[in-house]
Amino acid sequence: MGRVALPFLLFLPVIIWIILQATPDIFTDIAHPIWSEVSAQLGQLLPNYVTISPEMTWDALMVLLAYAGVFWLAARHGRDRKNASMMLKFFVIVSTCYAIYGLVVFFGGWEKVLWFDKTSYRGDLTSTFVNRNSYATYAALGLASSIVVLVNVLEHDVRKSSTWREMLRLMTDGVQKKAWLPVVGGLMTGTALMLTHSRAGFSSGMLGLFVVLIGLAVSRVLPRKLARRSAGGVVCLLVVGYWFSGDALDQRFEYAEGDGTIRFAVYEGVMQGIQLSPATGYGYGTFESGFRQFKPQNVAWATWDLAHNSYLEFSFDAGLISLIMVLATFIVIFARNVSGVVSRHRDQIYPILGTASALIVAVHSLVDFSVQIPAMGICLMFVLALGWSQSWPSKG
Repeated sequence: MGRVALPFLLFLPVIIWIILQATPDIFTDIAHPIWSEVSAQLGQLLPNYVTISPEMTWDALMVLLAYAGVFWLAARHGRDRKNASMMLKFFVIVSTCYAIYGLVVFFGGWEKVLWFDKTSYRGDLTSTFVNRNSYATYAALGLASSIVVLVNVLEHDVRKSSTWREMLRLMTDGVQKKAWLPVVGGLMTGTALMLTHSRAGFSSGMLGLFVVLIGLAVSRVLPRKLARRSAGGVVCLLVVGYWFSGDALDQRFEYAEGDGTIRFAVYEGVMQGIQLSPATGYGYGTFESGFRQFKPQNVAWATWDLAHNSYLEFSFDAGLISLIMVLATFIVIFARNVSGVVSRHRDQIYPILGTASALIVAVHSLVDFSVQIPAMGICLMFVLALGWSQSWPSKG
């Protein structure tokens, strides 16, 4: 167990509670009332569950365990420097391929996800994702990964140069010879992120970039003067990129007020449900079924299978105590990554990436559900685990 003991001990009670939610006749006093109502209607005694749907809870638990399994495997194998380097470069390659595919489909005018016709988000780049916000978060992680790999490859050239002219010359040569992959990856994922037209994904992605630059400066991987100038360059790129993105992103920001009104109405209903069952929840993974009785009138026309706020939804499903335990688990992992940025003397790019990725997803999860999409959640666990494994003091 070793280094992952504390996160494991914090996370284990959550898993146990979710299992108990889906196990019959353990807590009959706090079972969901629907089971007694159905028993009365059918005239026969049915098992009592805390969850409103045991099948949905078991299915959701399998996904949650897969997240934990990916973290454990990546943390275990990422302790070796060569493995960590290979794993991170592999993620850059994969995220770049997804971005290239998305760009080809977008500029080709094909409104498809693979061979399926798009049913939503036409005119937005979604790559192989259905939801543009989920892909925007994924692209943001890919962009941050490309940047830290680029810095890692060119770090030696930056440090050995004595003038800005020599630094630029060495960096240009380095890009051509050994850093073409992260450069291509950064360009592709950055462009794809902009063309998703996701305001939340775009904003959280830019926050992640600034965190990466701050981490590179604090850890002295980059000279602080260069990091400050890079931050200024990022601001300029944001302005230029926003201008080139056309009207779509601008329209998304203008739409924010009306969309926010609907979301806050949903949040109000979710919080009402939490207040009625704060400790037990209504069953992990059962939000759509459990939320129906709390759905406000002004949003009753829509089916809400997700709360568009992962924190509220987890609390609604599994209870406030489970939410606190999960947040504590992530805080421990996040703190370990931050510690690695400050205390490590080599390979700081991994905890820097872990810190930035955690903030990207944490902020985006306030208004969306990207972390609940397995493709996105597993990638987050992957980069967090790399940061975790490379944030401990170096040996030798």
